[in-house]
Amino acid sequence: MAESWTASRGVLATIVVATVAVAAALAWGLGRVGSGIENRNDGVVTVRGTAQRNVKADRAVWKLTITNSGATPADALAGVANGVEAMNGFFAANSVPADAVTLGSVSTFANKEYINGNATGVVLSYEASREVTLRLDDVDKVAELSSNLGEVLAAGVQVSTGGPEYYLASLDTLRPELLSEAMVDAQNRAETLIKAVNGTVGSVRGVNSGPFQVTAADATDVESGGYYDTASIEKTVVATVTVDFETR
Repeated sequence: MAESWTASRGVLATIVVATVAVAAALAWGLGRVGSGIENRNDGVVTVRGTAQRNVKADRAVWKLTITNSGATPADALAGVANGVEAMNGFFAANSVPADAVTLGSVSTFANKEYINGNATGVVLSYEASREVTLRLDDVDKVAELSSNLGEVLAAGVQVSTGGPEYYLASLDTLRPELLSEAMVDAQNRAETLIKAVNGTVGSVRGVNSGPFQVTAADATDVESGGYYDTASIEKTVVATVTVDFETR
């Protein structure tokens, strides 16, 4: 009986010790968690600053492909040459400088006959094509030329195009200006937040610059790696920064 009581006391003591140990561990862990939250909230405030500018594209690139088919390679190439000449005539008639137009290489291929998925060795026709690229800073002129492309098509020229693309050559100049404005915006936001709790904003502890978003005017298209709209002449450029400020 005494031995049983002694064993029971030993087990009880073990349980008590284990319970105390667990409680101590939990208390220490909770203390560490609480300390982490306190350090994150009391010492630093993180805010995002933004800046945007409505701008007009200052560079246009218009790629067109002239195509033609013929019974022989020579026929196909002759048709493409005539189409390129008509395209250049259209540009010249609209006062486009000759050095603004670049001609790509000529490509040809044979359109072969297939029956039940098997080539018969018969050539049905020959296809030829050549790319014509217009690069111009006058984006309004390029837009007008694009809308009048029907004049070339009406002359029988086979032209395919995805339309002009409009770029911001001035983006390199805009970047530092917008980043500076975004930093000021972040500073103002931080001061507004901290002033509400009777605190003050100190020095910058860290800065991350987000990707630039170049969208159609007043659009909301964004991508994590940055967005660049080329279809619109009128654009909105948005810059973002995430800033960590020391607080007191």
